[in-house]
Amino acid sequence: MRIRMIDFKQIHFEYRKYSQSMYDSIKRIGLSFPVKVNTDEAGHYVCIDGHKRLSAIYDLLKNESGFEKRRQVPFIVYNDGSSRSNDCWRSRNTH
Repeated sequence: MRIRMIDFKQIHFEYRKYSQSMYDSIKRIGLSFPVKVNTDEAGHYVCIDGHKRLSAIYDLLKNESGFEKRRQVPFIVYNDGSSRSNDCWRSRNTH
């Protein structure tokens, strides 16, 4: 699974309500789990899982100062083949 980093504004997402605890967690430690996206025909990234997290980041950057590092979010593209694991290593796993 290939996890990459991107500016959250490059991901098309739908703004959704989220809990205060999610906002506080993202403010404190950032994202713990990557956002899942697909690419569309034009090559844009479209969020399929993580709308609330991206909404919290949007509000954090709008309302607080000093959190520019939160702009960069981890993401996984699900429809380009990069989320598959490499099968050649399965036969070598002996534990």
